[in-house]
Amino acid sequence: MESSFPTRALALSRLNDISDLSGFNRLYFGAEFCSWAMPSSREILGARNLAHRSGLSFTLMTPVLREETLGELALLFGLLTDDWQSEDELLISDLGALEPARQYLPQAPIILGRALSGQKRGPRIEDLSLTDEALEYFRQGSWYGQEARQLLAENEISRVELDNLLQGISPLPEGIMGSLHYPWLMVTSSRNCPYHQDKSGRRCTVGCGDAFRLSTAQTSHPLFQAGNSQFIENSELPADLASLGIDRLVEHRQLPR
Repeated sequence: MESSFPTRALALSRLNDISDLSGFNRLYFGAEFCSWAMPSSREILGARNLAHRSGLSFTLMTPVLREETLGELALLFGLLTDDWQSEDELLISDLGALEPARQYLPQAPIILGRALSGQKRGPRIEDLSLTDEALEYFRQGSWYGQEARQLLAENEISRVELDNLLQGISPLPEGIMGSLHYPWLMVTSSRNCPYHQDKSGRRCTVGCGDAFRLSTAQTSHPLFQAGNSQFIENSELPADLASLGIDRLVEHRQLPR
């Protein structure tokens, strides 16, 4: 299914947003940052079925967790066991999801979402006067150190998701492959959401409100907020993805959730 370089994936959070899948090798579906925005099991199963019928591999995106989310994920993983295909993947944005994933969906290759990447994302970094050593630091993230690489190896994880940093990205260490998300570079996210008013624990039923733009004279890059997360738009891709260890591009047509 994934023979071209780089492979191309489309990332979506809502089943009714899926239209033309031509030109893509893989469908990412779910929520990366907000557990309130996680699609229902019905939607997730529908998205996976549509991906498979279209000849695409499937990646389920799961969010940063609330305690209640663990039980929901356990039930969801059990449903996904049937018809799980060898090239399908599970993206986790919280290391707390490792245990239920191993228990209820043990056949799924696990990849680590960009909420865990530890990249330096602030819009002001691009304007700093940095030495070569400092710039290298700002181009790295959590998975460049020896202990972190050992953790990945122990958990049989070989793929990490990355943001398209304004200041550039350092090549990933040997043995780790990267997926680059664009054009929306995540700057910050919170477990709290200004739109979520239902304290009963239920998912949002009316979406995440209108996305809005935040501008300041301190940076030329406006921030775009949707739900509990803020983003910068950066469509300029690195020139040599292969040299960075990146072999997959993940396109977001809406602000991620």
